[in-house]
This record gives sequence, structure tokens and C-alpha cells, in this order.
Amino acid sequence: MGGAGVFGRMATPPGAVTGDALTLGRMLAGAVGMLVLLTAGRRLGALRRTRVTPSVVLGGVFLGLSLATYLSATVLIDLSLAVVLHYLGPVVATVLARVLLKERITGPDVVSLALAGVGMTIAAGLVGGAARPAATDGQTLGIVLGATSGVLYGAALLCYRYRSDMPADVRSFWNFAFGAVGVGAMVVVSRPDLSGMTTTHWAWAVGFFLICGLFALSLLVVAGKHLRAAELSSLSYWEIVVASAFGALVFGEPVTGLAVVGAVLVTVAAAVPLVRRPARP
Repeated sequence: MGGAGVFGRMATPPGAVTGDALTLGRMLAGAVGMLVLLTAGRRLGALRRTRVTPSVVLGGVFLGLSLATYLSATVLIDLSLAVVLHYLGPVVATVLARVLLKERITGPDVVSLALAGVGMTIAAGLVGGAARPAATDGQTLGIVLGATSGVLYGAALLCYRYRSDMPADVRSFWNFAFGAVGVGAMVVVSRPDLSGMTTTHWAWAVGFFLICGLFALSLLVVAGKHLRAAELSSLSYWEIVVASAFGALVFGEPVTGLAVVGAVLVTVAAAVPLVRRPARP
């Protein structure tokens, strides 16, 4: 998941905003890939027998729209800032899971979210970093898109907590399928210009569809089936460290000592909810 910003930027011609079109390809490639796997495993019967409910539909739609707005944001603002805004989502998911699903939020969960929140703002240079220049219209749009992606991502993560009875491969297929429907509607409205894409851009796009689509998002569905919202949220923050590292290595985005401290805090935060207390005798 952390490589999505890199693939998205490399697949986008200069000056273009193609996040919704690339995400549509990501969803379609995932749906086709899962259909092939279900056919090879002789599990099409499970696909037909499994009842599709609103949480399954909304989970796919929310995820598709979230990833489309996030990818567009990565082209307009720094990769580290885009991923921080995107990862407002796990906080939203944890709070909503407490309210709607009555999931218990433990002390370690609170510590994890607090550490992750502090760590990701430091890692993105929002605290203690150099003063940023005044935002341009494009940067303002990028911030709005990033924040929107975060809210939608939180809604998608919450939807994954419903229908835990559904097999992961079946859920993944519907996740991709309904994600494609949601993003497809967005593409119809935005009509992104793909005329500037070269063979190199399309090669990066195909890698994006397979690695960040079929592979990464299928694993996300499996994780959402087995982890509480707080646990999934804390582990999801690891993407911030990965995206920030890619931003520095590939695009030369600055990394300060404070950013390294932030990355360490995020890493610690990801581990906290997974530490189990020993059972009392």
C-alpha cells in the first residue's frame, strides 16, 4: 500500500491528474484477478451462494473513492502530507467502531493511536519542520482531496468489520467490483485526460494495478476480517513510514531528524495493540 504514491506519480504525465482513472484500472485488475483465482480454485459456487449486503457494497465503493482521491492528492502535494491526510481514516474507523459496533477500545489502543497521530504529523514535517510556503490553488485542492480520502478510507475500514462470515476471496472480489463501480462514476464526471501517457507511464500503471491493487488490497481485506478496527488502524500507519521513505528516495523530498523520530513513533504505535497481556492464572 505504501508504494501507491510512487506508482501513481510515475504513471502520471506532468501536469495531469489521473488518480481516478488509475484507481479504476486498479479496481478492475483486482476484480478480474480475483475472478481468475476463484475459477482456478473452483470456488465460483461460493461466489454465487454468498449473500451481498449493504456493508459489502459500501465497503467497496468507499475504498475505491478513497484511493482515487488519495492518488490525485499525491500528485498535487508532498507524498508524506498526502498519506498523513489519508490516514485520518483509521482514527475515524476506530471511533465509529466504538460507537456503532461497540468494539472495546483498550488502553493500548489509545496509546497506539496517540503515538501514531504524533508520529505521522512529525514524519510529514507538519510539526517542527521548516515553514511551508503559502499554498497554491493546486495544493489547496490536494489537501482537500487528501482529507476526503481519509474520511472515506475510515468508512471503508469500518465496513470490513461487518460480514466477517464472508470468505476473504469472495469479499475481495466484491470489494474490487463495487470499488470499480464507485470510481467509474467518478471517472464519468471528471473525464481525465490520458492522452499524455507514454509507454513508460502505462508500464508503471500496470505495475500499480497488480502490486498495489490485486495483491495489496486483497491482503487488506484478509486483515480486516481478522483484526479489530484499532489493531487494523495501528498496523495501517506503517504505510506512512513506507510512503515517506519512498518520497525521500525516489523524489528527493527532505527527511529531517524529527521525521525519523516520527517514523519510529509510528512503528512503535503499530506494535502496541498487538502485545497481549499474559493470562491470569
